[in-house]
This record gives sequence, C-alpha cells and structure tokens, in this order.
Amino acid sequence: MRRFLGGAVLTIAILLGLVLAAAPLALGYLAKVGYEDLLADLIEDLPDREILENSYNRGWFASSAAFEVLINPDSALQTTLPPTRIRLESRIEQGPGIWLTTRFPPVLGRVHTRLEVQGFPVALPVLPMTIDLYADGSGRMDLRVPPGETLPTTQVMGLRHGPLDGELVVSAGQEAVEVRLTLPEAALTTPTGPLARLSDLQFEADQPDDSTGTGRLQVALVEVEDTAGAVGSATPAPPSLRIEGLSATLSRALRDGLLDLRLGLSAKQLATDSMTYGRSELGLSGERLDAEALADLGEGIRLLATDQVAQEMRGLVTAGLIASLAPRFIESATRIGVEPIRIETPDGLALGRLDLRFDPGTDAPSGLTSGVVDWVILLRADGDLELPESVALDWIARSLEPGFEDEFLPISAPTAEQIARQEAQTLLGGWIRDGWVTRRANRVSSALRLGDGLLTINGKTVPLR
Repeated sequence: MRRFLGGAVLTIAILLGLVLAAAPLALGYLAKVGYEDLLADLIEDLPDREILENSYNRGWFASSAAFEVLINPDSALQTTLPPTRIRLESRIEQGPGIWLTTRFPPVLGRVHTRLEVQGFPVALPVLPMTIDLYADGSGRMDLRVPPGETLPTTQVMGLRHGPLDGELVVSAGQEAVEVRLTLPEAALTTPTGPLARLSDLQFEADQPDDSTGTGRLQVALVEVEDTAGAVGSATPAPPSLRIEGLSATLSRALRDGLLDLRLGLSAKQLATDSMTYGRSELGLSGERLDAEALADLGEGIRLLATDQVAQEMRGLVTAGLIASLAPRFIESATRIGVEPIRIETPDGLALGRLDLRFDPGTDAPSGLTSGVVDWVILLRADGDLELPESVALDWIARSLEPGFEDEFLPISAPTAEQIARQEAQTLLGGWIRDGWVTRRANRVSSALRLGDGLLTINGKTVPLR
C-alpha cells in the first residue's frame, strides 16, 4: 500500500511537472497568435502605412517581439508634415514564475513593452509599459515614465515633464474599460523658450460598455506664453493666458445609432493679457446625433482640407455637404445646446445660452429633400446673451485686432489695439442704435429666436427664405 501511494504521488508529481513545463510553450503559442491578431487589426486601420519590421521570437518561458511601422501623411491633404514612425519592442513572460507569484485571478502572461513615437509635433519620451494578461480574460496596463526632458528643434517642440503614471484596466469581456493618468508638471518648449506649462494633471475615464462612457480631466494650472512678444526682451513677459482650476467632463451614450454627447468646462480663474475673470463655466451638448451622418460629415470636412476641392468652390461644396446631411439630422430630431455660459468678469456676470434643434413635426414637408428651404423651416433656435458693456467692447476689439495687424503692416501692437478698440466702439454703438443690441445701465444684451424660416434678433425679424 505504501509503495502504491508513493508511486501515485510520484506519478502526479511527474504529470504536474510536465504540465508546468509544457504550459508555457502552449501559452507562448497562444500569445503569439493573439499578438499577431492584434497587429493585424492595428495595421488594417492605419492609412498609407509601411511595415519596417515585424518579428516574434517564441521561447519556452519568455518570448520577444519587435514591430515598427511608418505612417505617411494623407497624400490628399495639403501638408508638409513628416511621416510618423511607431516602434514597439516587447518581452513576454509566460512561465510559472508569474503564475505562482500573483493573486487570483493569476497572471498567465506579462508583456514588457517600450513604445517609441517619432514624427509628432512634440518630441515624446520613450514610454515603458507593463501589460498583465489574467486567466479570466481581463488585462491591465501600467505606464511609468520617469521625469525627463526632450529637446526642441526648429521642426518639433520639446517636452519637460515630471513622473507620468497611468493605468488601463480591461474587463474579462473586454467591454468595460477604465483609464487613469497623473502628471504633476509638464512644459512644452521651443528653441526660444517655454510655450506652455501645466501642473497637477489628473485624467480618468470609465467605459462600462461599448455604448457609454465618461472622461474627466482636471489641471491645477495652465499657462500659455506669448513667445513672439518675449523674443529679445530682457525680462520674461507674463503669460498671455493663465487658467487656474481647469476642469472638463465629457460623456457619451449611443443608442440605436443615435449619439448623445455632453461636455462641461469650468475654471476657477482665467486671465488674459487684458482682463482677469473669476469662475467661468461652459456647457455643450448634442442629443440624438446620427452617428453615421457625423462620420460622413467628418469625411466631407477632411475632403475639403485637401487640394481635390478648388479654393473658390469650397464655400459651395460646404453648403452642399450640410444640405445633403441635414435631412438625416432632421429625421433624428437632433438638438445642440450651449448652456450654461457663465463668466465672472471684473464688471459683473456674463450670461448666455443657446438651444438649436430640428423639429420634424406634423407640418414637415412630405418627401423631405436636401433643399435648403425644406430644412431651414424645421430649424428652431433660442438664445440670449447679457454681459457688461466693457467686456463686450474688449471681446469685439480682440477679435478685430489680428485683422488690423495684417491690413496695416508694419504696425505696433499698441497701435493695432487702439484702432481695434475704436472700431469696436463704433460697431457696438451702431448695433445699439439699430436695435440689434439693448443697453441698460452698463450692460448690453441681445436675444435670438429662429422658427418657421424667420430669424429674430432682439425683436427685429430677418426672413431666411
């Protein structure tokens, strides 16, 4: 009996040893198949690519792989951008050493990857990543980039950054995804000095399934420098834009081919070179957007950016594109909202809102076509804007200033600013006299209404057909 038990134990030990020895080889084969499938999907989605290297060396307890691709800019676009080069160097662990040292579910494979990207407008550091593949089909990627700096050239900007930490978690069904990213400080640099700085960046995103998701971004401080004004100056100029407490939230939901989007932006303080604002909020939303029509619109916009459409024809082509897609947005009762618009200015609050929607009611024309008259009469809009007159003058002047700089070259910045402010006073005064804008005390306001093909601004009606 003792001999029988000893033989059974020995047999089980031998079988277990064979499993532990053979399993890494089998898993290595499966890892190779999965790796090749992943690259095939990646290559299929890359336009105008050239594979420079694609190798995989499968071992017993570890494997290695290298992949490098060159992505040329879209030949139809009018651009002189260089090609983008992406290189992945990976080492895959697949032995019992990681199975027995991890918690449940066990890690069946661990991939150590170095990602290099060249050809971006910013020189990026090498990104080291570790990917754990779990037995239940889930996965986790960790990104740990130490502090460092890439140097700028005349072609690309440099990047000076603190430690970058990130993680990506994928559920067993590969539908739910969670992303986390933190960066304590970073700066974009040029050969003449820093261009922009940020501190305490935190980003997180949750995608419970393929149809819904939410992303949140928080940055403690953003500063954008005026490099043109700083060149040749003995003392550093103050930033042309400074944002404290920046927060952004984006959510999406896709149901039956219709997309809902929500974007919320806020800042505790926003300072330009001419004015400092307190807490500011802006909300943007899109409801019942036809996802396929949006994709067609994006493709049309891409085409307009190419040399396939003559410059003098782009306005007509744009109008035709919008008119051809409008019936699809009408049928889905698309709605676009801008609310709230709330900005604390030194002279009081600036408040506004805009609601734009298609209303395919019972009075919609039968057999809706792409004709402009057909869809304009179904367009509805309501909007209001009220703000201090001093702020309105500042905004109008700043929008006019670049035009005066181009028209009266050479001209100094103070002179252009003075001319723009005088023109802003003339324009706003004319709008008030003609009734397009209402002035009460030190505030100005205007209201917009659109319906049945009639546009009404501050009580003055303009027919659109």
